[in-house]
Amino acid sequence: MIENFEFNHWFWFVLALVLFVLEMMVPGVIFMWLAFAGIAVGALVFFIPAMGWEMQFIIFSVLGIISVYSGRNYLRRNPIVSEDENLNNRGSRYIGHKYKLERALVNGEGKIRIGDSLWLVRGEFDGEVGTTVRVTGVDGVVLIVEPT
Repeated sequence: MIENFEFNHWFWFVLALVLFVLEMMVPGVIFMWLAFAGIAVGALVFFIPAMGWEMQFIIFSVLGIISVYSGRNYLRRNPIVSEDENLNNRGSRYIGHKYKLERALVNGEGKIRIGDSLWLVRGEFDGEVGTTVRVTGVDGVVLIVEPT
């Protein structure tokens, strides 16, 4: 089967495209580096079309290992930093802010209004409606508060 199939530069460019699509669909940062190796082999085959498929796969394997290793080292030294460190932890955004109790804090539990949402709060005190509290932490979806 391999003898009848021609591994020209288009094969490697399409493989690189498929690897880039996989990178977008599957978490982890590995397919992108393999796609770069595919692009390099495709460019090499474009300029040396008589290269055998065996040599193409050897070059792809070596370049794939080198690019994955180099990419992982690069990302380890230069981690991707989010512009919003609390993107997936909404409650952390409210730490340090002051709010008024919407529902009285009884037996250590009550509610505050933030925007159009009511948040469950927990504290080591009892407080009446309208008492100003400061958010000091988050426990799951519960905000930890203290009186101000």
